[in-house]
Amino acid sequence: MKLPSLMITLLLVAHLIGCAGQPKDDSVTPEAVVAERPQPVPMPVKDRPFTADTLYSLMVAELAGNQERFDIALANYVQQAIETRDLGVVARAARIARFLEVHRAAMEMSVLWVELEPDNNEARVLAASELAEAGRLNEAFVHAQYLLEQGNPLLLQTVAAYAGKGTDIAREQLLAGLLELRQAHGESQPLWMALALVYQQQAQLEDALAAVERAVSLEPENRQALALQARLRYQSGDQVGALRQMASLVDESPEDQRLRLQYARLLAATDLDRAADQFELLLADHPGDVDLLLSLALIRYEQQRYDAAQTLFTELLAAERRRSAAHYYLARIAQLQSDYQTALNHYLKVELGPDFMPALVQTLEILVAAKELDAAHARMAAVREKVPQQSERLYALEAEILAKYGHLDPAEAVLTQGLVQAPDSTQLLYSRALVNERRDMLELSERDLRRVIRFEPNNATALNALGYTLADRTDRYEEAYELIRQAHMLKPDDAAIVDSLGWVHYRLGNYAEALLRLREALKLYPDPEIASHLGEVLWVTGQQSEALEVWQKGISLDPQSDIIPAAMKRLGVQPTP
Repeated sequence: MKLPSLMITLLLVAHLIGCAGQPKDDSVTPEAVVAERPQPVPMPVKDRPFTADTLYSLMVAELAGNQERFDIALANYVQQAIETRDLGVVARAARIARFLEVHRAAMEMSVLWVELEPDNNEARVLAASELAEAGRLNEAFVHAQYLLEQGNPLLLQTVAAYAGKGTDIAREQLLAGLLELRQAHGESQPLWMALALVYQQQAQLEDALAAVERAVSLEPENRQALALQARLRYQSGDQVGALRQMASLVDESPEDQRLRLQYARLLAATDLDRAADQFELLLADHPGDVDLLLSLALIRYEQQRYDAAQTLFTELLAAERRRSAAHYYLARIAQLQSDYQTALNHYLKVELGPDFMPALVQTLEILVAAKELDAAHARMAAVREKVPQQSERLYALEAEILAKYGHLDPAEAVLTQGLVQAPDSTQLLYSRALVNERRDMLELSERDLRRVIRFEPNNATALNALGYTLADRTDRYEEAYELIRQAHMLKPDDAAIVDSLGWVHYRLGNYAEALLRLREALKLYPDPEIASHLGEVLWVTGQQSEALEVWQKGISLDPQSDIIPAAMKRLGVQPTP
């Protein structure tokens, strides 16, 4: 892909003036909603002399574009746009940035373009779109309102579709601005669509449905409005009616790929087979589309059709934008097939992004389970060097996986290493306290927990952890009760804290209160450890049959857990067959 020469042509903005479309929304992929590829059009450049340095920089930019070094081309144009404030250069920079989807540069250049040429609708379209995508809703709305007065109301929908990227206050202000427009533009269908989109992102579904119904009444054949109505019906609980409406729309307009895509995404939540059929049809019309490939691959993965998923994910490896996702799921498939070396090879190729941390966790799981602790530590050291701002979290993660597989001494060493770098990290202190409790190093555990509480007096989790340790592992019951009581005041509905409160009452001999609290905890969160505690109190108070029933249910929650069998053995209770 080469950028056309400045001497011959300039790029047209991605959104066509006078008929700008919506950006992507939560129900569609980006490719489904972008406007047509820019077509070259000439634009007059202001007749003014440039310095030799500026001319050289612009010439380098053009040559770089022709060599597909778009980073250099864009950087030079942006630099010269800022330095010269020349209208032609600024417009060129804005268009190139938009074409390359470098959003920050596109936003800055389009805003500068509007400053230099406020009556240019193309500049306004770009500015509204880019500001909205950046979550700067109020600034975007100013440009959309200007375009509305010029006869182009569609940018209201563009801004509204990005409302979720703004703050709560910004969304409220945008909504207020749209509502004010009703008096002068009450017959504007795009205005009602914009209102519906903002209400949707405010979770005000009744208002959203009312707004979209008004939009449909103004343009009964508008498929975009009918599709939004169907999506809102789906969100409101009318899944059957919504899917029927979407199916009807697709049948009436089989060539409308955006509609089919929205239908496929709705189906994916309830009917994977039918969703896959729709994605197959979309791919037939758009072979190689990476987002469609990924969607279909994920469906095949969820269907446990791993051979089909593997083929699709392998095809995605050629697409840079989705390569990390492909590596991640190819690793998951290999791991499910116990091919751990192949899984590791793929996990290690996942780049920073949404799949990076899950891939890192699985890498650690494989290495630590195989007792390759040095390899696990080396991997984590490399990641910490790559993302030093996440060091505390990464030390805690490494220790957590080590402790999970019983490697308590290495886990403690990792946390101590982390605390050398961040001595006041409450996350690492808390994690080390838990590890030391399991190592029977109760004094060290208590020391770290008290440091956490000193830094964060209202840390209910730390108060509870120390209180429970004292109640369970020492005879300092009154001290334990006071700590747990403080935690309970801070988080009265936390199941773990309510369980601790019941347990310390048991230790204090308050059996009735212990049973009350432990029953409450088990109701809040069915868990083997809570069931173990409740069963023990029932057993020692003579309610053996109920104790056995509670234990049996607790075991069924996690058959691999040894908490309840250990408690039964300690009490001399024979497990039921």
